[in-house]
Amino acid sequence: MRALSVGAAGAGLMGLMVGQGVLSAPHASAGCTLSQQDEQYINLLAQNKMIHGTDFNDCHMVAEGKWFANQVRTASDPLATAKSLVKMVNDGTPADSAQAEFEVEAAIYTYAPDMVPKIKDQFAHQPLLPEAAS
Repeated sequence: MRALSVGAAGAGLMGLMVGQGVLSAPHASAGCTLSQQDEQYINLLAQNKMIHGTDFNDCHMVAEGKWFANQVRTASDPLATAKSLVKMVNDGTPADSAQAEFEVEAAIYTYAPDMVPKIKDQFAHQPLLPEAAS
């Protein structure tokens, strides 16, 4: 395992909670060229000390991030889809809930920034949970 290189660019985009699972993300080929946008995504993950094993590389992480963003962009309910992706990462990897949330948020922030206002708006218009309304 190797730690990803550290970079900058905040995330704290939205308060995603846990939802339902979705199909698994695709894997990339080992030999790829990373764009500046891809480097930004890898650097965001590094801020949260996200690491990958020898069976994954930066290209795999980028392919997964792009897939997450595409799932959210094409969904009729982007917030629910983002929640489902967080649950999928949390259930299918050693990542804890906060890391899973960060990974999905970073993908959306990097590859689907146009979706951030839509997801924030959806989140803001959710009904309050009974315990939160007290």
